[in-house]
Amino acid sequence: MDKMKARVGYSYVPIQRMDRVYSPAKALMAGTIFPELNITIDEYERGLFNGK
Repeated sequence: MDKMKARVGYSYVPIQRMDRVYSPAKALMAGTIFPELNITIDEYERGLFNGK
């Protein structure tokens, strides 16, 4: 019996630009250095995660 080599899934990870980043203190409070990743779960679920 031959085993099929199935791919489980693919991920998409956009390249983060370092032109806009939080200060170290603000990054610790936000949990990220990238402002475009600092969104609420409600914004994410509604598809408002485009960095604006």
